[in-house]
Amino acid sequence: MEYKVVESKQIVWCQYDDRYVLIVKEDENIVGLNFMQGDELDIFKSDFNYTDEKLTDYYNAVAPYLGGSSELDRINQSIWAYHAYNKLRCDRKYNN
Repeated sequence: MEYKVVESKQIVWCQYDDRYVLIVKEDENIVGLNFMQGDELDIFKSDFNYTDEKLTDYYNAVAPYLGGSSELDRINQSIWAYHAYNKLRCDRKYNN
């Protein structure tokens, strides 16, 4: 008998990046992401356990252009890039 996961939701601790990441998949496609810097799992579960639609859209747009040896590597690369992108936008908006 063959089985297939059609929907999954994972919370992953990324020690190197010092963050928890929420990954929601339908079939093998990522349909939801969120993250929180730091290692407070209870806070993550209560305050970040939802899909950040802007981050998810950003990831799906840039994922084909990212390197890394795993899907989680590409997710973390996109989170760093997304954070840098938002910081630049805020700096330009409030420093001009």
